[in-house]
Amino acid sequence: MDVTKDNFEKALKEFEAAIAESDFAAIDMEMTGLYESKEHQPSHLDTLDERYAKLKRSVELYGVIQVGICLFTWTANGTGDTGGYYEARPFNFNVFPGSSAGGIAVDTHFGCKSSAFEFLARNAFDFNKWVYQGVPYLRTEDAERIRKERMAMLTSRQRKMDADDRHRGFVRDFELALGAFVESGEQVLRYETGNSYQRKLIHNIVSSHDTLGTRGRSDCIEIFKGSHSAMAKHTAHKIKTLNQNVKHARGFCAVIDMLSAARKPVVGHNMLLDVLHAFSKFYRPLPAGREEFERALAQFLPVLIDTKFIIESTPAIKDRYGTSSLDEIAPMLEREAGCGLAPIRLHPRFMRNATRTMHEAGYDAYMTGASFIRLLKLDGGVSRAAEQSSELVLYRYINKLHLSTAGAKFWAVAS
Repeated sequence: MDVTKDNFEKALKEFEAAIAESDFAAIDMEMTGLYESKEHQPSHLDTLDERYAKLKRSVELYGVIQVGICLFTWTANGTGDTGGYYEARPFNFNVFPGSSAGGIAVDTHFGCKSSAFEFLARNAFDFNKWVYQGVPYLRTEDAERIRKERMAMLTSRQRKMDADDRHRGFVRDFELALGAFVESGEQVLRYETGNSYQRKLIHNIVSSHDTLGTRGRSDCIEIFKGSHSAMAKHTAHKIKTLNQNVKHARGFCAVIDMLSAARKPVVGHNMLLDVLHAFSKFYRPLPAGREEFERALAQFLPVLIDTKFIIESTPAIKDRYGTSSLDEIAPMLEREAGCGLAPIRLHPRFMRNATRTMHEAGYDAYMTGASFIRLLKLDGGVSRAAEQSSELVLYRYINKLHLSTAGAKFWAVAS
């Protein structure tokens, strides 16, 4: 299912219902870049702390443009403990950070690497859809900070702003016009403004009057009169609108909230950057140090499985396929799927939207989850009896993310 602003609310309800009954989720992301320079790329000589610092720098510099989440659910067919299939629901979320929330600007800065954009263009990525139809996102703590700031502006009398030198004449003229309006029998004053700073000054000045309110228009500010009760209703309406706007601005973060709350295993392929981006963009800022991040990650996504680690740590699988690249091994596993490996079917509502394009996040997430299932069958199988519905993975793979350094082949993120 390809998800944009237009169908996000519908997709969110579908996702909420599907994740409740799913057995695990597979994730993948497309980004605006990976590493700033060779100096900042991972090295085999990195310590864990040095690797975390490099990954943190990358995540804080570059943006996320697509998030793929594929939910897999075991469906028994009534023919015994192993009879059944995995049903897959792939979601391809196009995400783009919003520029405002609740009337407050929240412009986001992120870097882009030309090679990353060339790679996306070669894989038919739609940049216009990303910018114009991407689902916005705003982390919980940022949304709450904005809501509190705006609430303070709406519900408390503000201290008078000191206008800068260029706008003192503007303030003087407006205060004269406002005084005349208060004494007149007119109910509405429309005052033209030339920039956002002038609008802010007007809102600030009018807030000191108990029976005056403001409404923003495209080319002016409307100042209107009302009783104390009318002003209270007006403020209540503004608060309701604010809460709706902030909720809308949170956007895709609601999906990640559901993923985190579900406490289901999350599978990825070479997933360190995916995990750090999910944490940083949709949860909260990355901690300064690795150990603090590990503690926070255990609360955010407690069960992680990296298919790259499964392949690299299982010689029989690595020798059989000669690669741990998802692009290469996923098609081979898929071709072998008819030879007794666990069957995987797309949910009927997701078949029309499914594509077979690598490097679309939704499809890559689907292939990651499907490869995970097939790899475990190769490695000896997983019992899927109904009474064992929570026992999805072999425990030796949990929370060990692929990592190649001088001192470790994996990062035990919750050891």
